[in-house]
Amino acid sequence: MFTLKKSTWTLKLFVSVVNIAAMLTLELFWLHNAYRKEYKQFLTDVDNSFDSAARKEQTYRIPISDIINPGDVTIQSCGKEEIRIIRQCPSSDTITFNNISGQSLETFIHRAFYELRQNITPLNIYCLSDLFAGELQEKNILASFSIDHFDTASGKILETTADVRNPIRPVKYAVTTNISAHTSLRANLQFANAAVFKRMTGDIVLSTGLVLIGLMSLFPILNFFRQKERKTAEINAPVANEKIFKIGCYCFNPEKNELSYSDKVIYLNKKENAILRTLCEKNGNVVERNFLLNEHWGNTGIIYSRSLDTYITKLRKYLKEDSSIQIITIKSQGYKLLFP
Repeated sequence: MFTLKKSTWTLKLFVSVVNIAAMLTLELFWLHNAYRKEYKQFLTDVDNSFDSAARKEQTYRIPISDIINPGDVTIQSCGKEEIRIIRQCPSSDTITFNNISGQSLETFIHRAFYELRQNITPLNIYCLSDLFAGELQEKNILASFSIDHFDTASGKILETTADVRNPIRPVKYAVTTNISAHTSLRANLQFANAAVFKRMTGDIVLSTGLVLIGLMSLFPILNFFRQKERKTAEINAPVANEKIFKIGCYCFNPEKNELSYSDKVIYLNKKENAILRTLCEKNGNVVERNFLLNEHWGNTGIIYSRSLDTYITKLRKYLKEDSSIQIITIKSQGYKLLFP
């Protein structure tokens, strides 16, 4: 019974641990992939937000109409490598832009107008910072940042929104965009992993729900083992008030009329069982002969006396496998059961 109970609990524990480990592994795998996907989208949204803010800053700085009027603007294309924007005001001026990088005409004209704005009204990175913050807020991106305006060739910072006494450290992500042939803008961002986790609340809730469902599926398995264990316990449960005597190498169960040793069982009849039980209960003390006769036969006559002797002989024969066990006769008194 002990072996069965132990193996049942071992199997139950093993099944539970394997299931829990499997559920947690699946959840971690799910969350890891969801985090990577959301992190990639997070950075894409940051890039798009900065690009959008830079375009808005150009538009807000000075509208195209203010560049064109008063006077007319004409664009002269001199092949793919050069474009001229001629502004006819009270005094005509011509600005020539070289398309050294071989950009498309649309991109090149856009860049030319941007530099034209630069010549009229300088870049305002603090306005850009406000626009960038608004773009991040619209996309529910939690991050702190600073913006640098720097020379592309040398890397020298021309202007920055960072507090030199408390700069953004460490920089977790930086997004850069060129604004002219010589200068660029860079946004230095710092954000916690919680900013990404906040955007994947749905994935966390779903994966947690799946784990709970998986854990709930353990209950039928555990209940199966519990019922099996209960049935085993009921089968092996001792009878109420059952008392088992240990006699040397023998085990005597009066309730089942069994005297067992090693892997052998001797089934006692009613009288043998009753006499041996009385001897065991006296715990090595003398059991009077007349007491046994009256108790089990209700008579002390000679016929019943001989029957008692016969049963004592049988019991001695049953117990002969252990020489340390003796049922000795106390003359004129009765019997005593001695065993280690």
